[in-house]
Amino acid sequence: MEIYKKLSGIQCELVATKGQYNSFGKYSYRSCEDILEALKPLLAEVGAIVNVTDEIKLIGDRYYVEATASFIDTETGERMIAKAS
Repeated sequence: MEIYKKLSGIQCELVATKGQYNSFGKYSYRSCEDILEALKPLLAEVGAIVNVTDEIKLIGDRYYVEATASFIDTETGERMIAKAS
């Protein structure tokens, strides 16, 4: 199965509950850990892994966190990478 079909299937099946609560703002949210726990069984089914890293970047006089998520097909080695700051 090609990497896009694997990713599409996982995105259709993934249900990550909002397991955290912010008492100050009075809202529920899902953490990265909540999402990854829900994701692991789906990744195992299709033969893929997700690696998440972050790096502190200095841009001008401000610091930012750049997060990188890599979706890797363990059968072919093909990967998709997404970054956000």
